[in-house]
Amino acid sequence: MSDNKPTLSPQEIVDRAEAHPAAVPFLWLGSHKTQRNFIYIPLAGMIIFSVLGFVFPPKYPTLWEYGLSYAAIGFFSYSFVVLAAHPLFKMLSRPENYYGEDGEELELEGDVDNGEGSDA
Repeated sequence: MSDNKPTLSPQEIVDRAEAHPAAVPFLWLGSHKTQRNFIYIPLAGMIIFSVLGFVFPPKYPTLWEYGLSYAAIGFFSYSFVVLAAHPLFKMLSRPENYYGEDGEELELEGDVDNGEGSDA
């Protein structure tokens, strides 16, 4: 009987040892082959559903279900998101020290004893 168990590279062994136990079954998603070829999954889905849209057209198509209207809607929506990113960043961003620095103690005026003591 032959052992057809997959062999792990030293890097894969280290990755498995350092990973959370719940993440181990999903480590295959980090391989370069998976990352390079992942684009084919949405591409196949797009082709399949485009063909299904022609084979089974809607009974009562709406205004936006003609011609290249989905492409136009997608283009304008994506353009809006890209163009809105900079103003949203400016509006929502905070300075680096907004939450304070690590190790910095909060000092409230009058409530902190700074060690000088009083001579009263």
